[in-house]
Amino acid sequence: MLRVPSPEDAREEQRAETRASVPLGLQDDGRRRQRVGNDAINPYNIDDIKRAYAPSNGKGSPDQILREIDFEWKAYDTYGKLNYTTLQAHEVQGWRPCQHSDFRPGRFAPPGTEGAVHVNDMILMHRPMRLTVEARQEDYVNATRSMEVNRKKMAVAPEGQAPRTEPDLQTERFTIEIPDK
Repeated sequence: MLRVPSPEDAREEQRAETRASVPLGLQDDGRRRQRVGNDAINPYNIDDIKRAYAPSNGKGSPDQILREIDFEWKAYDTYGKLNYTTLQAHEVQGWRPCQHSDFRPGRFAPPGTEGAVHVNDMILMHRPMRLTVEARQEDYVNATRSMEVNRKKMAVAPEGQAPRTEPDLQTERFTIEIPDK
């Protein structure tokens, strides 16, 4: 019986590659893997920086808050186009871009890189913690005001409807006992 030639036989002949020596750029230079296994690399992880510059995260004493610096990743561009409105809003709120020179060489880019810290479409920004605490308090006041407006709206019935009963809004939690049968 005649045998049809296998494609594997033909491939072996094509694979046979002869070379005099390994090119210099391809030679083993002694490098090592820096991560092993399935270590996840999160380029946006700045927990170590936050611990160093803002240990209380704005919840310390007023003197401590004055010495702390807050860091956040902010959107820099969308689909490769700068959003100047958003960047201006960040500047108005006291955020400033972090520079590569502010951190150890190689932290976010190869050593010697100049300019602002960009990772993909994000930029790392900083501001004094006192401004962050002020913004948090402002956000809390606005959220509380919004909830108060909604509570008042819930209590008032539109014209032509029966009056609403007072809503029983619980703002605290407590443990209740469930009897066994």
